[in-house]
Amino acid sequence: MSDIRYRHWISSMGRKSAASVHQLKTLPPTSEAFVKNVKRAHFQACLLRSALTGEAPDMDPLENGWVSDDDFGVLMPVTLPPQTKIAPAAVMKLIQCGCSSETACSTERCGRVAGQMSCSAFCRCRAEIRTCRNRWTLLKQRIEDANDSDEDESNDEDDSDD
Repeated sequence: MSDIRYRHWISSMGRKSAASVHQLKTLPPTSEAFVKNVKRAHFQACLLRSALTGEAPDMDPLENGWVSDDDFGVLMPVTLPPQTKIAPAAVMKLIQCGCSSETACSTERCGRVAGQMSCSAFCRCRAEIRTCRNRWTLLKQRIEDANDSDEDESNDEDDSDD
């Protein structure tokens, strides 16, 4: 499914002008996302069917496409398994948000924010920390900064061992 998804997107993008904005929502789901989607739909169908009988289905929602959000006491859908890429890196670099406001990438109207992705050099904000308001870009930057400081500390420890 992922291969078909990629080929479909490439062929549809070939018909658009180079200036048009590539949007993530134009891609069909990945194989992994499709499986999670089917599991969630199956679980929901079982719940609806059980409403007629009064007996809850003998199914664990956490094994059927849902994760527990303990802070709010609700179940949240799992759209992709952890560590699964949304799209190939080459495609991700082409997707831009097209935000036009002064506070670019600050709301769910931004395609990158809505897709829970950090901005790229193709976005209006150019993924620059001083202009980008995308929480995912800021989080990615914090993680990269923390990793850089961890590497610096481990290098300092290696130097002191000599």
